[in-house]
Amino acid sequence: MVRLGIIGCGYWGPNLVRTFSEIEGVELVRVSDLRPGRRQFIAQRYPSLQTAADATDVLSDASIDAVIIATPPDTHCALALEALNRGKHVLVEKPLATNTADAGRIVELAARTQRTLMVGHLFLYAPAVMQINSLLREGELGAIYCISSMRCNLGPPNTQVDVLWDLAPHDISMILHLMDDAPTEVNAYGASFTNTRFAETVFITLRFADGRIAHIHVSWLTPAKTRLMQIIGSKRVVVYDDMQPVQKVQVFDPGIDNRVNASDKDSTALGFAPGGIWIPPLKSYEPLRAECEDFVTSIRTGRPPLSNGPKALEVVRVLEAASRSLLQGGHSVYTGAQSEATPVEVAR
Repeated sequence: MVRLGIIGCGYWGPNLVRTFSEIEGVELVRVSDLRPGRRQFIAQRYPSLQTAADATDVLSDASIDAVIIATPPDTHCALALEALNRGKHVLVEKPLATNTADAGRIVELAARTQRTLMVGHLFLYAPAVMQINSLLREGELGAIYCISSMRCNLGPPNTQVDVLWDLAPHDISMILHLMDDAPTEVNAYGASFTNTRFAETVFITLRFADGRIAHIHVSWLTPAKTRLMQIIGSKRVVVYDDMQPVQKVQVFDPGIDNRVNASDKDSTALGFAPGGIWIPPLKSYEPLRAECEDFVTSIRTGRPPLSNGPKALEVVRVLEAASRSLLQGGHSVYTGAQSEATPVEVAR
Protein backbone atom coordinates (compact mmCIF):
# COMPACT_ATOMS: atom_id res chain seq x y z
CA MET A 1 0.00 0.00 0.00
CA VAL A 2 1.34 3.42 -1.01
CA ARG A 3 0.19 6.14 1.40
CA LEU A 4 -0.07 9.66 -0.02
CA GLY A 5 -0.55 13.23 1.16
CA ILE A 6 -1.52 16.20 -0.99
CA ILE A 7 -0.50 19.80 -0.34
CA GLY A 8 -2.75 22.32 -2.07
CA CYS A 9 -6.39 21.96 -3.11
CA GLY A 10 -7.10 24.96 -5.27
CA TYR A 11 -7.93 24.62 -8.96
CA TRP A 12 -6.07 21.37 -9.72
CA GLY A 13 -5.76 19.72 -6.30
CA PRO A 14 -9.30 18.25 -6.25
CA ASN A 15 -8.58 16.43 -9.53
CA LEU A 16 -5.54 14.84 -7.93
CA VAL A 17 -7.58 13.85 -4.86
CA ARG A 18 -10.22 12.22 -7.07
CA THR A 19 -7.74 10.35 -9.23
CA PHE A 20 -5.49 9.00 -6.50
CA SER A 21 -8.56 7.96 -4.49
CA GLU A 22 -9.57 5.68 -7.38
CA ILE A 23 -6.21 3.90 -7.83
CA GLU A 24 -5.98 0.43 -6.32
CA GLY A 25 -3.24 -0.06 -3.76
CA VAL A 26 -3.14 3.64 -2.87
CA GLU A 27 -4.36 5.22 0.37
CA LEU A 28 -4.84 8.97 0.40
CA VAL A 29 -4.19 9.95 4.03
CA ARG A 30 -4.25 13.73 4.37
CA VAL A 31 -4.80 16.91 2.37
CA SER A 32 -3.65 20.38 3.43
CA ASP A 33 -4.64 23.84 2.25
CA LEU A 34 -4.36 27.24 3.89
CA ARG A 35 -7.93 28.21 2.97
CA PRO A 36 -10.78 26.92 5.18
CA GLY A 37 -13.18 26.91 2.23
CA ARG A 38 -10.98 24.57 0.21
CA ARG A 39 -10.57 22.21 3.17
CA GLN A 40 -14.34 22.18 3.64
CA PHE A 41 -14.83 21.48 -0.07
CA ILE A 42 -12.65 18.36 0.20
CA ALA A 43 -14.06 17.23 3.56
CA GLN A 44 -17.63 17.29 2.25
CA ARG A 45 -16.74 15.07 -0.69
CA TYR A 46 -14.29 12.75 1.11
CA PRO A 47 -15.43 12.51 4.76
CA SER A 48 -12.81 9.90 5.69
CA LEU A 49 -9.93 12.03 4.40
CA GLN A 50 -8.03 14.08 6.99
CA THR A 51 -7.57 17.77 6.24
CA ALA A 52 -5.12 20.27 7.69
CA ALA A 53 -4.25 23.94 7.30
CA ASP A 54 -0.50 23.49 7.64
CA ALA A 55 1.57 21.62 5.05
CA THR A 56 3.84 20.48 7.89
CA ASP A 57 1.04 18.14 9.02
CA VAL A 58 1.50 16.28 5.73
CA LEU A 59 5.28 16.50 5.56
CA SER A 60 5.85 15.38 9.17
CA ASP A 61 3.51 12.38 8.98
CA ALA A 62 5.86 9.38 9.07
CA SER A 63 3.13 7.10 7.70
CA ILE A 64 2.97 9.02 4.42
CA ASP A 65 5.24 7.60 1.70
CA ALA A 66 4.80 10.28 -0.96
CA VAL A 67 3.71 13.89 -1.22
CA ILE A 68 1.91 15.60 -4.10
CA ILE A 69 2.53 19.36 -4.29
CA ALA A 70 -0.17 21.41 -6.06
CA THR A 71 0.62 24.87 -4.71
CA PRO A 72 1.77 28.13 -6.40
CA PRO A 73 5.08 27.74 -8.29
CA ASP A 74 7.09 29.94 -5.93
CA THR A 75 6.43 27.45 -3.10
CA HIS A 76 7.47 24.32 -5.03
CA CYS A 77 11.16 24.39 -4.19
CA ALA A 78 10.90 24.68 -0.40
CA LEU A 79 8.12 22.09 -0.15
CA ALA A 80 9.81 19.59 -2.48
CA LEU A 81 13.17 19.87 -0.70
CA GLU A 82 11.57 19.37 2.71
CA ALA A 83 9.59 16.37 1.50
CA LEU A 84 12.69 14.75 -0.01
CA ASN A 85 14.72 15.46 3.13
CA ARG A 86 12.03 13.64 5.09
CA GLY A 87 12.45 10.60 2.83
CA LYS A 88 9.26 11.00 0.81
CA HIS A 89 8.68 10.53 -2.90
CA VAL A 90 7.48 13.72 -4.60
CA LEU A 91 5.11 14.66 -7.40
CA VAL A 92 5.20 18.42 -8.11
CA GLU A 93 2.80 20.20 -10.42
CA LYS A 94 4.47 22.10 -13.27
CA PRO A 95 6.78 23.92 -13.27
CA LEU A 96 9.24 22.12 -11.01
CA ALA A 97 10.60 25.46 -9.76
CA THR A 98 10.79 29.10 -10.79
CA ASN A 99 14.49 29.03 -11.69
CA THR A 100 17.08 26.56 -12.89
CA ALA A 101 19.17 26.65 -9.73
CA ASP A 102 16.26 25.60 -7.49
CA ALA A 103 15.11 22.96 -9.98
CA GLY A 104 18.64 21.54 -10.06
CA ARG A 105 18.75 21.37 -6.24
CA ILE A 106 15.52 19.35 -6.21
CA VAL A 107 16.72 16.94 -8.90
CA GLU A 108 20.08 16.46 -7.16
CA LEU A 109 18.48 15.77 -3.79
CA ALA A 110 16.02 13.27 -5.28
CA ALA A 111 18.91 11.39 -6.88
CA ARG A 112 20.97 11.46 -3.69
CA THR A 113 18.10 10.21 -1.51
CA GLN A 114 16.97 7.71 -4.19
CA ARG A 115 13.40 9.01 -4.09
CA THR A 116 11.05 9.24 -7.06
CA LEU A 117 10.71 12.80 -8.37
CA MET A 118 7.97 13.45 -10.90
CA VAL A 119 6.56 16.68 -12.34
CA GLY A 120 3.00 17.12 -13.62
CA HIS A 121 3.69 17.69 -17.31
CA LEU A 122 0.31 16.16 -18.08
CA PHE A 123 0.42 16.33 -21.87
CA LEU A 124 3.28 13.83 -22.02
CA TYR A 125 0.63 11.26 -21.04
CA ALA A 126 -2.03 12.41 -23.52
CA PRO A 127 -3.08 9.70 -26.02
CA ALA A 128 -2.34 12.06 -28.92
CA VAL A 129 1.23 12.78 -27.79
CA MET A 130 1.81 9.09 -27.07
CA GLN A 131 0.66 8.27 -30.62
CA ILE A 132 2.80 10.98 -32.23
CA ASN A 133 5.85 9.77 -30.31
CA SER A 134 5.11 6.21 -31.43
CA LEU A 135 4.98 7.34 -35.08
CA LEU A 136 8.35 9.04 -34.61
CA ARG A 137 9.95 5.92 -33.10
CA GLU A 138 8.56 3.78 -35.92
CA GLY A 139 10.06 6.10 -38.54
CA GLU A 140 6.69 7.09 -40.04
CA LEU A 141 7.47 10.82 -39.87
CA GLY A 142 11.16 10.69 -40.74
CA ALA A 143 13.46 13.23 -39.10
CA ILE A 144 11.80 16.20 -37.42
CA TYR A 145 12.63 19.49 -39.13
CA CYS A 146 10.64 21.87 -36.96
CA ILE A 147 7.66 22.16 -34.62
CA SER A 148 5.23 25.06 -34.24
CA SER A 149 2.75 25.37 -31.42
CA MET A 150 -0.01 27.75 -30.36
CA ARG A 151 -1.74 27.80 -26.97
CA CYS A 152 -4.18 30.68 -26.40
CA ASN A 153 -7.11 31.46 -24.13
CA LEU A 154 -8.42 34.22 -21.89
CA GLY A 155 -6.07 34.93 -19.01
CA PRO A 156 -6.66 33.58 -15.49
CA PRO A 157 -7.79 35.94 -12.72
CA ASN A 158 -5.33 37.00 -10.01
CA THR A 159 -2.36 35.38 -11.70
CA GLN A 160 1.05 35.50 -10.04
CA VAL A 161 3.02 34.65 -13.21
CA ASP A 162 3.09 35.85 -16.82
CA VAL A 163 1.64 33.94 -19.77
CA LEU A 164 5.04 32.40 -20.48
CA TRP A 165 5.18 30.55 -17.16
CA ASP A 166 1.43 29.89 -17.15
CA LEU A 167 0.95 28.28 -20.56
CA ALA A 168 4.32 27.59 -22.21
CA PRO A 169 5.46 24.76 -19.87
CA HIS A 170 2.96 22.46 -21.61
CA ASP A 171 4.32 23.12 -25.10
CA ILE A 172 7.96 23.19 -24.04
CA SER A 173 7.63 19.80 -22.30
CA MET A 174 6.05 18.24 -25.40
CA ILE A 175 8.57 19.77 -27.81
CA LEU A 176 11.60 18.64 -25.77
CA HIS A 177 10.03 15.18 -25.49
CA LEU A 178 9.38 14.85 -29.23
CA MET A 179 12.70 16.42 -30.23
CA ASP A 180 14.46 14.21 -27.67
CA ASP A 181 16.88 17.07 -27.06
CA ALA A 182 17.25 20.44 -25.37
CA PRO A 183 17.70 23.71 -27.29
CA THR A 184 20.98 25.59 -27.31
CA GLU A 185 19.43 29.01 -28.01
CA VAL A 186 16.18 30.67 -26.94
CA ASN A 187 14.55 33.90 -28.13
CA ALA A 188 11.34 35.38 -26.74
CA TYR A 189 9.33 38.48 -27.64
CA GLY A 190 6.26 39.56 -25.74
CA ALA A 191 3.96 42.39 -24.83
CA SER A 192 1.32 43.44 -22.33
CA PHE A 193 -1.68 45.52 -23.36
CA THR A 194 -4.15 45.32 -20.46
CA ASN A 195 -1.96 44.09 -17.59
CA THR A 196 0.84 46.33 -16.36
CA ARG A 197 2.63 43.57 -14.43
CA PHE A 198 2.82 40.54 -16.71
CA ALA A 199 3.35 39.78 -20.39
CA GLU A 200 0.08 38.61 -21.94
CA THR A 201 1.29 37.37 -25.32
CA VAL A 202 4.70 35.82 -26.01
CA PHE A 203 6.42 34.35 -29.07
CA ILE A 204 9.28 31.92 -28.35
CA THR A 205 11.82 30.41 -30.73
CA LEU A 206 13.96 27.42 -29.75
CA ARG A 207 17.05 26.52 -31.76
CA PHE A 208 18.75 23.15 -31.48
CA ALA A 209 22.41 22.29 -32.09
CA ASP A 210 21.58 20.10 -35.10
CA GLY A 211 19.72 22.86 -36.95
CA ARG A 212 16.15 22.08 -35.93
CA ILE A 213 13.87 24.82 -34.63
CA ALA A 214 10.60 25.14 -32.73
CA HIS A 215 8.24 28.06 -32.32
CA ILE A 216 5.67 28.64 -29.57
CA HIS A 217 2.95 31.29 -29.31
CA VAL A 218 1.14 31.66 -25.99
CA SER A 219 -1.48 34.30 -25.26
CA TRP A 220 -4.17 35.33 -22.81
CA LEU A 221 -5.78 37.75 -25.24
CA THR A 222 -8.18 35.61 -27.25
CA PRO A 223 -11.54 34.10 -26.27
CA ALA A 224 -11.04 31.40 -28.92
CA LYS A 225 -9.26 28.65 -26.97
CA THR A 226 -6.50 27.21 -29.15
CA ARG A 227 -4.34 24.14 -28.59
CA LEU A 228 -2.59 23.49 -31.91
CA MET A 229 0.75 21.89 -32.74
CA GLN A 230 2.33 21.04 -36.10
CA ILE A 231 5.28 18.66 -36.37
CA ILE A 232 7.10 18.91 -39.71
CA GLY A 233 9.00 15.74 -40.59
CA SER A 234 11.09 14.73 -43.57
CA LYS A 235 8.46 12.14 -44.56
CA ARG A 236 5.17 13.44 -43.22
CA VAL A 237 3.56 16.29 -41.30
CA VAL A 238 1.44 15.84 -38.18
CA VAL A 239 -1.23 18.31 -37.05
CA TYR A 240 -2.30 17.89 -33.43
CA ASP A 241 -5.40 19.89 -32.54
CA ASP A 242 -6.34 19.17 -28.93
CA MET A 243 -9.59 21.12 -29.27
CA GLN A 244 -11.00 18.51 -31.66
CA PRO A 245 -13.35 16.14 -29.84
CA VAL A 246 -12.27 13.01 -31.74
CA GLN A 247 -9.81 13.46 -34.62
CA LYS A 248 -7.08 15.19 -32.64
CA VAL A 249 -4.19 13.90 -34.76
CA GLN A 250 -3.99 14.11 -38.56
CA VAL A 251 -1.04 12.81 -40.56
CA PHE A 252 -0.37 14.39 -43.96
CA ASP A 253 1.50 12.50 -46.69
CA PRO A 254 3.82 14.43 -49.03
CA GLY A 255 2.12 16.64 -51.60
CA ILE A 256 2.11 16.04 -55.35
CA ASP A 257 3.79 18.79 -57.37
CA ASN A 258 4.07 18.35 -61.16
CA ARG A 259 5.58 21.81 -61.50
CA VAL A 260 8.97 20.34 -60.64
CA ASN A 261 11.08 19.90 -63.78
CA ALA A 262 8.11 20.83 -65.99
CA SER A 263 8.96 21.69 -69.60
CA ASP A 264 7.29 23.80 -72.27
CA LYS A 265 6.17 20.57 -73.96
CA ASP A 266 3.95 19.47 -71.07
CA SER A 267 0.31 19.52 -72.10
CA THR A 268 -1.16 18.82 -68.68
CA ALA A 269 -2.18 21.50 -66.21
CA LEU A 270 0.56 22.30 -63.76
CA GLY A 271 -0.17 22.63 -60.09
CA PHE A 272 0.31 21.41 -56.56
CA ALA A 273 -2.02 19.12 -54.64
CA PRO A 274 -1.74 18.02 -51.03
CA GLY A 275 -1.08 14.37 -50.32
CA GLY A 276 -3.37 11.99 -48.52
CA ILE A 277 -4.49 12.45 -44.92
CA TRP A 278 -4.89 9.63 -42.44
CA ILE A 279 -6.20 9.62 -38.90
CA PRO A 280 -4.33 7.28 -36.54
CA PRO A 281 -6.50 5.72 -33.84
CA LEU A 282 -5.95 7.03 -30.31
CA LYS A 283 -6.33 5.06 -27.12
CA SER A 284 -9.12 6.15 -24.81
CA TYR A 285 -7.99 6.95 -21.28
CA GLU A 286 -7.65 9.90 -18.92
CA PRO A 287 -4.13 11.40 -19.07
CA LEU A 288 -4.24 12.37 -15.39
CA ARG A 289 -5.00 8.77 -14.43
CA ALA A 290 -2.02 7.60 -16.52
CA GLU A 291 0.21 10.22 -14.90
CA CYS A 292 -0.81 9.29 -11.36
CA GLU A 293 -0.43 5.57 -12.07
CA ASP A 294 3.05 6.20 -13.48
CA PHE A 295 4.00 7.94 -10.22
CA VAL A 296 2.77 5.03 -8.11
CA THR A 297 4.47 2.47 -10.36
CA SER A 298 7.74 4.37 -10.13
CA ILE A 299 7.56 4.34 -6.33
CA ARG A 300 6.95 0.59 -6.31
CA THR A 301 9.54 -0.41 -8.91
CA GLY A 302 12.18 2.32 -8.80
CA ARG A 303 11.78 2.88 -12.55
CA PRO A 304 11.99 6.60 -13.47
CA PRO A 305 8.62 8.04 -14.51
CA LEU A 306 8.07 9.43 -18.00
CA SER A 307 7.83 12.99 -16.64
CA ASN A 308 10.93 12.75 -14.48
CA GLY A 309 13.06 15.32 -12.70
CA PRO A 310 15.81 15.78 -15.33
CA LYS A 311 13.20 16.38 -18.05
CA ALA A 312 11.42 18.91 -15.84
CA LEU A 313 14.73 20.63 -15.12
CA GLU A 314 15.23 21.20 -18.86
CA VAL A 315 11.75 22.73 -19.11
CA VAL A 316 12.63 25.20 -16.34
CA ARG A 317 15.96 25.94 -18.03
CA VAL A 318 14.13 26.90 -21.25
CA LEU A 319 11.53 28.95 -19.37
CA GLU A 320 14.22 30.85 -17.51
CA ALA A 321 16.13 31.52 -20.73
CA ALA A 322 12.92 32.72 -22.39
CA SER A 323 12.24 35.04 -19.44
CA ARG A 324 15.72 36.54 -19.75
CA SER A 325 15.29 36.99 -23.49
CA LEU A 326 11.91 38.63 -22.91
CA LEU A 327 13.48 41.15 -20.52
CA GLN A 328 16.26 41.80 -23.03
CA GLY A 329 13.88 42.59 -25.87
CA GLY A 330 14.25 39.26 -27.66
CA HIS A 331 18.03 38.90 -27.58
CA SER A 332 19.30 35.34 -27.84
CA VAL A 333 19.95 33.48 -24.62
CA TYR A 334 22.17 30.42 -24.80
CA THR A 335 21.26 27.52 -22.53
CA GLY A 336 24.55 25.65 -22.67
CA ALA A 337 22.78 22.45 -23.76
CA GLN A 338 24.82 20.12 -25.96
CA SER A 339 23.38 17.82 -28.59
CA GLU A 340 24.89 14.53 -29.79
CA ALA A 341 22.30 14.16 -32.54
CA THR A 342 23.28 14.04 -36.20
CA PRO A 343 22.39 17.34 -37.92
CA VAL A 344 19.26 17.07 -40.03
CA GLU A 345 19.14 18.25 -43.62
CA VAL A 346 17.56 21.70 -43.40
CA ALA A 347 16.85 23.74 -46.51
CA ARG A 348 18.53 27.14 -46.45
